[in-house]
Amino acid sequence: LTNPSLTGSSPSPIAGASMRGLAAAGVCLPLCLAQNSIFTTIEASADHTILESALNQVPAVKDALADDQGEFTVVAPTDAAFTAALPELGSADTAALLARADLGHILRYHVLKTDGRLNPLESGVMTTLLGMPVTVNVQGDPASPTAVQVVGSTAAGVTISSSQEIQGAGGQEHVLHICTDRILLPNPIYEVAAADQATFSTLQAALDSGALSDVKAMLGLQNGGAVQTLFAPTNAAFDAYMESRGEEGTPMTTAELLAVPELATIVRYHVATGEVKPGEVSAGDRQTLYADGNVTVTTAQSSEVFVDGVALATSPSQAGNGVVNAIDKLLMPNVVEVAKSSRNTTALVEALGSAELVDTLTGPGPFTVFAPTNAAFEAYLTKMAMTFDELRADKEGLAQLLKHHVVPSEIMVADASASAVESLAGEDLSLGKDSGALLVDGVMVSAADMESGNGVVHTVGAVLELPLTLNIVELATAGGFTHLLSAVDESGLRPVLEATEPHTVFAPTDEAFESAVAALGEDDLAGVLARADLPEILEYHVVSGYLLAGSVVNNTFASVQGTNLTFDAAMMMGGAAVTRANLMATNGVMHVVNQVLLPPSLADVLAADEEFGSFLSAIAAANLTEMFGWTKKGGAMHTVFAPTNAAFQALIDGDDSIADMEALLAMPNLAEILKFHLVAGKVMAANLMAGEVDTLHPTAQLMVALPESGPTINGRALEETDILAGNGVIHKMDTVLMPVTRTIGEAAAQEGLTHFVAALEMAELLALLNGTDQYTVFAPSNAAFQAVVDALGEEDLASVLARADLREILKYHVISGQTPAEDLVAGEVQSEQGASIEVEAADGEKMVNGAEIFDADIQATNGLVHTLGQVMLPPSLMDVLSADEEFSFLVSALAAANLTEMFEWANTGGALYTVFAPTSAAFLAMVDADNEIADSDALLALPDLAEILTYHVVPGKVMAANLTAGSVDTLTPPAQLTVALPESGATINGNALAAQDIMAGNGVIHKIDAVLRPVTRTIVEKAAEEGLTHFVSALEAANLTDLLNGTDQYTVFAPNNSAFEAAVAALGEDVLAGLMDRPDFPEILKYHVVSGKMMADDLEAGDISTELGMSVEVTVADGEKMVDGAKILDADTNATNGVMHTIGEVMLPPSLLDVLSGVDRFATFVGALETAGLEEMFGWVNKGGAMHTVFAPTNAAFTALIEADDNIPDLVTLLDLPNLAEILQYHVVPGKMTAADLTAGELSTLTAAGNLTVALPETGATVDGAALQAADIMAGNGVIHEIGVVLMPPEEEVSEASGAAAWGVAVALAAVVVRRV
Repeated sequence: LTNPSLTGSSPSPIAGASMRGLAAAGVCLPLCLAQNSIFTTIEASADHTILESALNQVPAVKDALADDQGEFTVVAPTDAAFTAALPELGSADTAALLARADLGHILRYHVLKTDGRLNPLESGVMTTLLGMPVTVNVQGDPASPTAVQVVGSTAAGVTISSSQEIQGAGGQEHVLHICTDRILLPNPIYEVAAADQATFSTLQAALDSGALSDVKAMLGLQNGGAVQTLFAPTNAAFDAYMESRGEEGTPMTTAELLAVPELATIVRYHVATGEVKPGEVSAGDRQTLYADGNVTVTTAQSSEVFVDGVALATSPSQAGNGVVNAIDKLLMPNVVEVAKSSRNTTALVEALGSAELVDTLTGPGPFTVFAPTNAAFEAYLTKMAMTFDELRADKEGLAQLLKHHVVPSEIMVADASASAVESLAGEDLSLGKDSGALLVDGVMVSAADMESGNGVVHTVGAVLELPLTLNIVELATAGGFTHLLSAVDESGLRPVLEATEPHTVFAPTDEAFESAVAALGEDDLAGVLARADLPEILEYHVVSGYLLAGSVVNNTFASVQGTNLTFDAAMMMGGAAVTRANLMATNGVMHVVNQVLLPPSLADVLAADEEFGSFLSAIAAANLTEMFGWTKKGGAMHTVFAPTNAAFQALIDGDDSIADMEALLAMPNLAEILKFHLVAGKVMAANLMAGEVDTLHPTAQLMVALPESGPTINGRALEETDILAGNGVIHKMDTVLMPVTRTIGEAAAQEGLTHFVAALEMAELLALLNGTDQYTVFAPSNAAFQAVVDALGEEDLASVLARADLREILKYHVISGQTPAEDLVAGEVQSEQGASIEVEAADGEKMVNGAEIFDADIQATNGLVHTLGQVMLPPSLMDVLSADEEFSFLVSALAAANLTEMFEWANTGGALYTVFAPTSAAFLAMVDADNEIADSDALLALPDLAEILTYHVVPGKVMAANLTAGSVDTLTPPAQLTVALPESGATINGNALAAQDIMAGNGVIHKIDAVLRPVTRTIVEKAAEEGLTHFVSALEAANLTDLLNGTDQYTVFAPNNSAFEAAVAALGEDVLAGLMDRPDFPEILKYHVVSGKMMADDLEAGDISTELGMSVEVTVADGEKMVDGAKILDADTNATNGVMHTIGEVMLPPSLLDVLSGVDRFATFVGALETAGLEEMFGWVNKGGAMHTVFAPTNAAFTALIEADDNIPDLVTLLDLPNLAEILQYHVVPGKMTAADLTAGELSTLTAAGNLTVALPETGATVDGAALQAADIMAGNGVIHEIGVVLMPPEEEVSEASGAAAWGVAVALAAVVVRRV
C-alpha cells in the first residue's frame, strides 16, 4: 500500500460498497483521499463491522465524529482487533462488548486528535477525546517508518497497519489509522488510583486486601463495563480516620486499619454509579456499591461539588471506566445504610420502615444504634407470642420500642463506661463492660463500632425491651379490673402481687366475675367476694414467674394454688379464653381471660380417681355432694381423709352387720361416719399437728399422731397425702374411720377391765390415759391381775394395787403412739417404763412377752387397747444385774448377804431402789487394797457385808439427771452418800458413774468402779478415832462440838496434837489449858472450818472463806497442798457430815494488830499504840487472848485533832501527851461487837476515864457523835470500826508538853510514826 502523504499522489475515491466488497475479498483498503465522513468510511469497511456497531451503540461518540465537529485523527480497530480484546475485557462475545457501559470511553480513547488530521503519526504523547493520553512510537525514518505503534494505558500498544485519509463533506480532513492486532484500552479506575502512590497508597492497600477483591475487580477492566466514580480518600483522609480510631493518643496502624471489619463497607460506600465531574453533574443521590447506600451530591454557586458534604477536587482523574475524585475525608454511610448492609439485620431495617423512623435515622445525628439481629427479633416474637406483621401493625408501640435502641450521641466501645444513657424513647439504657466487651441492659454487643456518617451501629443478640413502671396491681388498676382488685384485697393477695417476685396473672374481666355469681351458687358479687375459698380461686389465676403467651399455648403449669392450669393452642382452657395477652408489669405479666377460672373441686378430684368410687357413692347416698363442689354457698374449705374402695370393702368384710355395699349405703349413721372423715379448713400433711382434731361429726374427734414414718389418723397411716383441690385437700386412707368418743381409760372400763382401771387410778396413770396423747395399751384382764398376786409375793389384789412399783409395772404395758395389732411385728418395742417389750408373731397370732393378745384394736380417742391374759413384769433389778457379767461378784455378794429378794419382784410392798452398783473389778480392787481381806471369799464373809451393800442402795428411783448435790440417805443408816455434780458428771463419794440409767422394773442402776464403805461417824467422832485428842478437847472448850456433830457438811483442817502443843508458847500461854480457855480460841478454831465438803482433790490454789468470816489461802506446789502455809498431813478423812484434813500447825487468822498494820490509813493509830506500849494487847501473843472492839481513828482524824487544838501544835506533841494510853484505850471496848451488835447507850472502854456513848440514828451508828466510816473490819481477836475523829475521854484535858526530856522522847516516837506512815 502506498501512503499518499508520503507519495503525494491522490487516488480516486472508491464507493462504499465496492470498498466493502474488496475488503470481504481480503483486499486491503487503499490509502486515498475520500470525500465521505469517518463513520461512512467505517460503515463501508467489511473489516470494521464491530466498530460500526459500537459507534451506533454510542451515538454521542458517533455524533462527536461528525464532519462539522472538527478534523479527527482516529485509530480504527478492525473486527479482528476487537475480537482479540474480548478476553482482556472479560466480555464473552461481541454482544457483551457492545453492551458495556464504558464502550463510549473506549471509543473516545481511540480519537487521538480533534483539531486536525495527523498523517503520518509522529512520536510523542497525544491527548485523546477521552482526556487520557496515548503515546505514539514511530520506528525508522519518520518519512518512511518501518512501524508505527500507538500505546495506550496498557503496556502493549496497537500497531498501525495502514492509514486512510478522509475528506469531509465540508472540506474537513480526517485520517483513520487502521490496527488489526488489538484495541486501545484506557487504564481503569483502580489503575489510575494505584498510579498515584503519593496520594492513594492506603486506598490501594485497602483495595488489594482480600475483603475488597470484588471492589477491586469492579474498578478494573473486567467489570462488565460499568462506569463508576471513585471518591478516593487520600492518604491524609485515612490518616485522620486512623488517628480518631486510635487508643490513648496512639493512631491506628495501617495493618490495624486493614483488619477493621467495616473497612470493606466504608470503601464500597466510596464507589458510586456513573461519573461525577465538577461542572457536569447535577445534585442528587448516587447509588454506591454499599448495599442500598446512597451518597448525596450537592453543588454550590462556586461550581464546587460536594459528596455527603465533602468537597471534590476541581480536576478529577479520568479513567477508562469512570473517574477518580480525590477527597480529604472518608465518606461514611448513615446508620440505616449500615443496617441495610448486613443480612443479619434485615428485620430491623424493615421495622424501621414500618415505624417511619428511616428519615430520623438518616438525619445528621449523631446516633448510636443497638441493632437487634434477625434471630433477636424471632426470639422476641416467640416470647411475645406474636407475628412480625402484628409487631409492625402497632406502629406507635414499635416506634417506641425501636427508639429505645437508639441513643442520640455516638458511643464507641473504647469510650463507653458503666453508666446510664437516655434512649430516644426517653428511658435509660444501662451500659457496662465485661472483659472489654460492651453490654447494654445486660446484653453483650456481638459486633461493635460499625461506623457511619451519622453515628455508629452495634449489633446485639436481643431486643432491648422498654422498662416497665407499673406493678401487677397498678396495671390492673389502670386497666379497670375493679372486681378483680376487690377480690385480691378480700383474699389478702395484694402484697403478693405488689412484691418484686414475678408472677403471671390470668385476669378475669369485671363481666367474668359477674358471670361467676351463679356458677358459684351465690346471690350477688358480694357473696363471691365473701367466700371462704376465694383465696384458692384467685391463687388458681396466679403462676410464679413470667409466662408470656408463647409459653402458655399448648402447655400445663402449676398455679400458686397448687393445681394445674392447661391451655390449648388457641390459649383456651375449657370455655375460658385469653382475650388479651402479654400485659407487662414490673413484677410479671397479665393475660386477660373472659371467665373466672375454677380449679378442680373436691368432687372433681374424687371423681377423677377410680379408687374413690365407693366414697363418692356414699357421699351421694348421704346427700353430702354439695359440700364437695363449687355451688355450696359461702365456699367452705375441707380436709378429707378419703377411704378407698378397698377400705369400704374391708369394713363390709369385717362387720357381720353390714351385708354388702348397698347395706352400707343404707346405714342410718352414714352421714355421721362420712363427716368423721372431714376436717374444716385446708390442712396439708406437713401442717398436721399431733393431738385431737375436730371433725364435722358433732362430737367425735380424730386423733393425729406424728411418728417418724409419717402422720397417722386414729393410728392408720396415710396412703397418699396432699391431693389438692380448689376447695380443700384430700389425704387417701385404706381404712374407713368409725367415730369414737371414749378415751383409753373409758374404753377399758366399758370393756370390763375393772382391775386394770383400778390399778391405773392407784398408780395415778388414769389422767395420762384419758388425755390427748396417743398410746397403745396392753391391758391385762381381771383374771390376769388375780393371777399375779402370788408372783409378786402379795396376799391379795389390794396389796398388789398398793405396791410402790405398781406405776412401773403398768407403764411397762404402755407404748407411745397407735399401733394396731396388724402393725405389730416381731422384735422389740420401747415401753413408757423404759424397758423393752418383745413382740412375737406366729401362725397369725401376736404375743407380747409371751402373753397372747386375745382382744385387739379396741379403739379410743387417744389410742388403742389390746387385752392380755397376764400381767407383764419388766426385768427386775436382780434380772438386770444377773444379765451383766460385770455385776457377777455383786450378785454373789447379794446372795451371800441374803439381800437378793429385795431386788426381785417377789418383794412384798414392791419398793423401788436406786443401786450404785460396783463392778466385779471394783470388788477385786477392794481385796487388793485392804490387808484385812485376804481374798474374795474373805470379802463375802465380812460381818458387815450387808451394811456395805445396802450403803450402795438409795430408796426410790433416781435417774442420773435427777441427782442433786449433797448428802443422800441410804439403806445403811445413818451412813449417807455424798453426791457432787462437777461439769464432768455426777460423782458418788468422789467416784464418777461409769454407766448410768440402766433401767429395771423396780428401780434403776448406776454403774461405779469402786466399792463404797459406809461412814457412820461425825467429824468430831472421826477426829477422836484418829487420835486428835487436843482438837476434840478444843472443840468442846470452844462449844463447837455440836456444830461438827450435826448434819450440815463441813471441811475441817484439824491440827494434830503436836500443833496444839506448839501453839501454847506462840500465843503467850503457859499450858494447853490456858490456850483453850482463851476467849479468842473459838475464833481460832472457826478459822479451821469451811462450809461444805471439799476433798483434797477439790482444793485449788486461792482463798477459801472460813466459818470465821475470814479466808484461808490454799497453795499448791510440787503436788502438795498447803493451807495458810500448813501442810496437809492426812487428807480426806470422811465423816457423815463432811471431811477432815489433818495439818501440822494451828492456823492463826490475822490479829487486830495485823489488820490495822496492813491498812495505811491507820498508820498514826498504830504508831500511837506502839508509843503507848499497847500493841501487844492487839496481837496474838497476848496471854488470856482477850477479844476487843476497836473504834480506830484514821490518820486524817489525828491531823484534824492537831489542827483544832492550839495546845497540840504537831504530832510530836500529841504522842508526848502523858495520857496518850488512856486516850487510845478510850477507843477500845472489851469483847467483839459488830455494828449490828451495837445498842444505844453507854459502852465501857478499857479506861476508867469514861464510857463511850452509842447512838443509833437512821443514818447509822455513832460513838460519841462520830459516825462509823467503815464497820466490821474483821480480825481473829476482834473487830475494827473506822471513825474519822480522835475520841477524847470526857474527864481528861490534854495539857501542853514541856521540858527538854519530854521533847526528846516525843521526837523519837514521832520518828516511829513517820516511818509507819
